[in-house]
Amino acid sequence: MIQIRRPVSPGDFVIDVAPLVDVLFTLLIFFSLTSSFLHESGIKVNLPEASSSGTVENVRRLEILIPPEGPIRVNDVAADPDGLKELLGKIDSAERQGYVVIIKGDSAASHGRVTVVLDTVKGMGFKNIAIATRSRK
Repeated sequence: MIQIRRPVSPGDFVIDVAPLVDVLFTLLIFFSLTSSFLHESGIKVNLPEASSSGTVENVRRLEILIPPEGPIRVNDVAADPDGLKELLGKIDSAERQGYVVIIKGDSAASHGRVTVVLDTVKGMGFKNIAIATRSRK
């Protein structure tokens, strides 16, 4: 069946939505490309609370996760305390000054595990060491 369109009179109002869709897609692409996403590891670690905190961004960083049980993880690579020394030893000693080591110890993890990791990191020559905490609410 053929439809006949009536002519547009000066009183008719027509909105062309094609340019609107183009603008919306352009804005969507712009915001998705310029947004940054925070990298969180896949292991849930219950961080202890602290009243003062800060953020570390735009640096070379090593995240060491210390769960209450199981292996320690360095940037999502499992390691025991001896393996931790081996993993950190792969980084050239001259470059270690440029890294920030972030230790994320679960609040239920033993103090001894955290101390062993902290001692290993300091012994390997890393100077920029941070302990991750949650801010108090």
